[in-house]
Amino acid sequence: MSSFTLLDLSSRAINPDYHDKSRDIETALAWNAVQKTLVSMGRSELWKYIKSVKLTDKNIVITTGKPIANAEIKIYSEQILSRLNESLNQIKILNREKVIFK
Repeated sequence: MSSFTLLDLSSRAINPDYHDKSRDIETALAWNAVQKTLVSMGRSELWKYIKSVKLTDKNIVITTGKPIANAEIKIYSEQILSRLNESLNQIKILNREKVIFK
């Protein structure tokens, strides 16, 4: 039987401006938004070129291994942003304004 340690969230100050640098949930939602958009558009082959998906305070940054992949994925940036903002709204997190490709 494995054991785990519960996080002691009561030790964190109750502060609406608190910002967790890891942002695991938001990052997972961003990855999911990119993947689901590419699959729904029939472009799942582009998924293998994506190296990272990161969130900044106002943007989503998608890093790929090839410039041609950036150009192809850029076509779907509005759909990616829309899908991500829908997910972020459900957990009451601020929307992102644009998608940046590197």
